Amino acid sequence: MQTIIITTDFSEPSLNAIKFAAALTKPLGVDHIVLYHSYGNVLVGTDIPVSTEVDIAAAHERSLQSLEDMEKELRQALGKDAGVQVELAANSLPLIIGVEQLAKQQDASLVVAGATGKSGLERVLMGSNTTSLASEIQTPLLIVPKDARYKNIDKIVFACDLKKLSRSAPVAEIGNWLERLNAQLLVLNLSLEGKRFDTDTIPGQYKMHDLLDAFSPEYHYAETDDIADEIEDFAEDQDAGLIITIPKSYGFFEGLFHRSVSKRLIRESDIPLLLLREREA
Repeated sequence: MQTIIITTDFSEPSLNAIKFAAALTKPLGVDHIVLYHSYGNVLVGTDIPVSTEVDIAAAHERSLQSLEDMEKELRQALGKDAGVQVELAANSLPLIIGVEQLAKQQDASLVVAGATGKSGLERVLMGSNTTSLASEIQTPLLIVPKDARYKNIDKIVFACDLKKLSRSAPVAEIGNWLERLNAQLLVLNLSLEGKRFDTDTIPGQYKMHDLLDAFSPEYHYAETDDIADEIEDFAEDQDAGLIITIPKSYGFFEGLFHRSVSKRLIRESDIPLLLLREREA
């Protein structure tokens, strides 16, 4: 891992995400950070016509000035002699398009975004830019809660549904995080109440062990009517420093964050969430 993109709207939560990402640069081997701001939303949603070249130029200049302030915070968090190149980028593209273009141009291996509020990711993410990023971009996304503070990540929870775990799962990426952080893997297999055992359970268990046994994980199983709460409670009980999941699992953003399925994933938790994508067939 060499290049990461950190999205910022210059808020306190995004500043916290910057500081958290800075702490990860050494263990992850990051040597290039792109601080990115999309000011496209500033140019829409008003009755006054603002999308002129002059207004766009002014928004661009303001964004770069604010990015420079964020860069100072980032460099302070990185410390002297960090050996990390920092690049600033701002444009009027919609956030998703802007991030996707940057990720492709820079061959970025991770995007980092902040989440606001103590009420958790469900309430924060629904309808937000972070939700859009999480549901659409293909680059791995690390969502850092507002109150998250970096500490050595000794345990990583991988939340999955063994019946939906496929051989295109990003096993190598999970392994890379485990190796870089020297962390233990805790596999949490979840199923809805009363649906744990069916004709797909045994083949699914074989497949899961085949994919993950090389990491010497601990396997845990739970039946629940609230998947998000179960993930949160388990990660907190285990003192895990990171939760990993694959958005395709459970129809992640169609289901996991839906009010009828779960109240929240991280209610008042400070545990970051890493979303990985399945490998292309």
